[in-house]
Amino acid sequence: MSSPESISIARVLREAITVGAVRGNALTDGRFRVPYAELEARLAQWEAFLAHSGVTRDRPVVLECTTSVPGLLTLLALLRGGTSFALLPPSARAETPPPRFCSLRLRVHGTSTVEPDGLPRPEHLLEISPIAGAHAPPAGEASAPERLFVRTSGSLGVPKLVVHTHEGLLGNALNCIERLRLREDDRICVPVPLAHMFGLGAAVLPALAVGANLDLLEGASLPRFLEREERTHPTVTFLTPHLCAMVLRRRTAPVHYRQAVIAGDRMTPELFASAQALFQHIINLYGCTELGAITAVDPEAGEEPRATSVGRALPDVRIQLRPLKDSDEGEGEPPGTAGELWCHHPFAFQGYLDEDGHPWRGEPFVEDGWYRTRDLCLLHEEGTLEVLGRTDLGVKRDGRLLMLTDIEGAVQRVCGVERAVAVLGSQGLRGRRLIVFCVPREGQSLEPARVRATCLDLLPGYALPDEVRLLSTLPLLPSGKVDRQALRALAMTPPSALQQGLRP
Repeated sequence: MSSPESISIARVLREAITVGAVRGNALTDGRFRVPYAELEARLAQWEAFLAHSGVTRDRPVVLECTTSVPGLLTLLALLRGGTSFALLPPSARAETPPPRFCSLRLRVHGTSTVEPDGLPRPEHLLEISPIAGAHAPPAGEASAPERLFVRTSGSLGVPKLVVHTHEGLLGNALNCIERLRLREDDRICVPVPLAHMFGLGAAVLPALAVGANLDLLEGASLPRFLEREERTHPTVTFLTPHLCAMVLRRRTAPVHYRQAVIAGDRMTPELFASAQALFQHIINLYGCTELGAITAVDPEAGEEPRATSVGRALPDVRIQLRPLKDSDEGEGEPPGTAGELWCHHPFAFQGYLDEDGHPWRGEPFVEDGWYRTRDLCLLHEEGTLEVLGRTDLGVKRDGRLLMLTDIEGAVQRVCGVERAVAVLGSQGLRGRRLIVFCVPREGQSLEPARVRATCLDLLPGYALPDEVRLLSTLPLLPSGKVDRQALRALAMTPPSALQQGLRP
């Protein structure tokens, strides 16, 4: 395996092809299959088509990337060619237009044309077109080669473009392999989006680097997941808690799994226990778009608390808890004390850009190389991290600072509540109204008035929700995180207008 000191996509691919070809491993997506022994020839074919279509190192492009073999081949060709690109989900799910400093849009689409060896040529799978209104990138990160631009989730505000170097992206991926214990004999299923850092940096690139069998699943649904599971018998899978809960609806537990890697949101203890029984080992992973993977549970270390811990920092990653910005306490928090997580990462991002490629001018998130995550965490004495919630999900009520995550945790203890998310509504006499959206457990019914009444025994009076609303499902971002922006919009809408989204 390539060391972090000598990272290059060319070397990583050479080593992966050597290992994967010897074992007869392949990249698959349920429709197309590329053995490692053929990967070099396929990449050369893709690179020639991109060059013929005007894709160069001199101008960034947009890749609308499906979680598929053609999507992965296009991404690898861009990385190996040193082309800077913005990685976006397919346009049908994109919430904002492509960055205006990118010249071309690359879209992966379906085709009925299949070559004799099973995979169409790239011209039958890729659509390359100019971006309307595009302009030359300004000097700086936007015009530099070997850059990856990834949009933040936008779950709490306006999305920004995070800038990574290609080298940093690969370094982050290689840094995951030992902790996640990925092996060349693994069969790895990835049903999470390739266009996000969890799917790309923690799942696909590490799996590829060890030469493992890699099965990509676009638009995962329970029937599709089960069908592919039956065909490929994966040993490892990567899931969000939402996908994990979906998979657990099965009636039988397959014996071929040895672990599942979970990221994107916090798991409930009940979900963790059920998942542990199915997948043998659960690796809770914690990271962000700016830094990639930060911590992960060691599946063989017996770290506690298993259900809520996201493990120890990855190699060469340093973490530290500091008091909240409005606190008068000194720097650093003792073990077992909640604080805001700051992180120093060897493969951190280069900065933020706006949609025109100019440096983002908002509040700085980095001080002396330390990144402020805005996550409220506990750091246990043995060095394991527990994420409690977001520090910017707080509100003053009756003169007291109230964390929305505390309310969510209390409401989720109410019998029959599967998930609860608290958001702020319109202005009231005590400040912003506090509205909690609840999803009932499967097969159970809830009454909003009963949920709120039960909260009287779980929360102080100033933290009592003003209103409880029921939803059959929570809106999610492509990354698997709850779409709090969508819930805020719902909070501003009268309940009578939301009947189609409510479960009585």
